[in-house]
Amino acid sequence: MSGIGFSVPHPTQLRRFGRVFYPAGLRLQKALAAYVSEEDRPDQLVILEHDPVFTLGRNATPADIHVSDDFLATQGVSVHRTDRGGEVTYHGPGQIVAYPICNLRGGREDVGRLVRGLEEAMIRTAGDFGVPASRLKGAPGIWVDTPRGPEKLGAIGLHLRRWISTHGIAFNVRPELDHFRWITPCGFTDKGVCSLASLLGNGAPSWEEATDRLQIHLIACLAMDLQPSREPSRSVSALTWRRGPAGSEILMMLRRPEHGLWWQSVTGMMEPGETPEQTAHRELMEETGLTGTLRPMGLSHSFWVDPAIVRFPDAEPRFNTETCFSMEVAPDAQVHLEPSEHSEYLWCGMDEAHERMRWEGSKAAVQLLRKSPGS
Repeated sequence: MSGIGFSVPHPTQLRRFGRVFYPAGLRLQKALAAYVSEEDRPDQLVILEHDPVFTLGRNATPADIHVSDDFLATQGVSVHRTDRGGEVTYHGPGQIVAYPICNLRGGREDVGRLVRGLEEAMIRTAGDFGVPASRLKGAPGIWVDTPRGPEKLGAIGLHLRRWISTHGIAFNVRPELDHFRWITPCGFTDKGVCSLASLLGNGAPSWEEATDRLQIHLIACLAMDLQPSREPSRSVSALTWRRGPAGSEILMMLRRPEHGLWWQSVTGMMEPGETPEQTAHRELMEETGLTGTLRPMGLSHSFWVDPAIVRFPDAEPRFNTETCFSMEVAPDAQVHLEPSEHSEYLWCGMDEAHERMRWEGSKAAVQLLRKSPGS
């Protein structure tokens, strides 16, 4: 159990995303864990940013969250129980989450080395920005001595099944630290939480700058031999709505059984040479015969593409990044449904649309439209 990280290089594919909704992140990890469990397949390093969420490890209790479900709903924070170790922690924008999904069989059956390698990568990243961080006996993660006492800068929580690792680390660049005050973070009542922003103020790096450094150190500390990986495909969603007599109404279309049989608004894959805006207008016209006023929603998110929904010629997991727009159409505009993909449509209020939406990104888009002025 000596040593820090691994020393023998191992083939690894790097998957670096932006925003990934937490349930989509769980599906992503499960798919990649199944993939790497087969012999001679590369490990996976996934780096991303989650939406605001409290995650409960195997040792967490409901008492670890100090506020009500209704309060969290008003703040846009969800709660999910997971199979990782530890208690409760927070993920959110401004925090780097890294999932090393590794097959440790075949001579690397040493989870201690993996843990110490992950901690060392975070320590080196903090040091790159002038922050001295270290380990604290009996308290996994990395810690910084502050005038308020020891505060956690980076958390760690792993799950190991048949020597396949999932979950990983969370490194605080500039998350909303107030959210940590609503929980007992990682079970500690006598220690705080910090971030590069809380320690460095205006001198703190951006998420991208810190991620660049952490990525380098993870690759070195875990002896990852990077292999080529397929780039995510790209799509758009155009949440199509109109002004109805009782308020805003969202267009919902039911996908045919061979296309998944779920309700959605307008979506589509980007074609070569298109901008996201061009794709949104084209898909609206092709799927509904409508034109409208397009507005960006400031939301882009990535997810694993289930091969049960879309078939692929090989086993390598596929991912997609979706850019979200809203599209207002005239109240009296007539829908001309393209019948090969959708079987029926309806206009419904925001609550019903949110309930009918299947995927996290679509639900988030409804919530954003609800909050936008003029809708």
